[in-house]
Amino acid sequence: MKTTGIIVCIFLFMGIVSVQAQEAPAMPEFFFVMEEFVQPADLQAFSKTQQEAVDLWKKFELDLTVFTYATDASSFYWVLPIESFASMDQMFAKVGEVVAKMQEDGYEADKEFRDLSTSRESVIHWEKDLSYHPNGYVGQTTDKKYCEWTFLYLKNGHQKEAAGVIKEYIDYYNSIEETWEWDVYSVSLGYDSPCWIIMDRAENPLALSKLENTLQEKYSDKFGELWKKMQPHLRRMDVTTGWFMPKWSLNYER
Repeated sequence: MKTTGIIVCIFLFMGIVSVQAQEAPAMPEFFFVMEEFVQPADLQAFSKTQQEAVDLWKKFELDLTVFTYATDASSFYWVLPIESFASMDQMFAKVGEVVAKMQEDGYEADKEFRDLSTSRESVIHWEKDLSYHPNGYVGQTTDKKYCEWTFLYLKNGHQKEAAGVIKEYIDYYNSIEETWEWDVYSVSLGYDSPCWIIMDRAENPLALSKLENTLQEKYSDKFGELWKKMQPHLRRMDVTTGWFMPKWSLNYER
């Protein structure tokens, strides 16, 4: 975020992801995502500078929806719903207008964020058929701020087979009493693809761990069977945890 170009590219960032609980058809399908990396020693200075920027976004009424997440690995996801790749021009135009107003107000982003962070951007697509919301609701809510992102790096050409395994998970969850919810995103434009991102949410780490342990105790054999079916299609898997940050998010329904 922090040359003028990145600010224009990122004043709007990623992550995976959504709005207040709403019916599934209203869920945006594409998201512009920025992942921003901050050294632990710079977190305090970064947080102060970023808060100043967010205050100015609000002052100048940045007309974009932004979902912001802080990870436990000293990074941030800035997530922006977009209609399509073509709509990114409109997004950048809105950002440029606010950046100009901030500069007129005396806020020089290049100077303020110098040496504080690095970033990378991507566009992701919500895979409705692979996501699972048995109650018919999707989205980011303030009552479930804790998030877990599982990055599945697929072998090239194995998307169809991997999708079949996820659908088997869905069928199995439909057959048991306990419920689990998740969203699947595919990386449409970015790095190290094909890559899918599975996003889980909970009130806190304890609540997520408790549910995971309950399911494993009761259904470990079946889950083991399904996981063995998924493994041949993976190059590797990474897990990141973190929290939704309402104070740095913009224009979402609570």
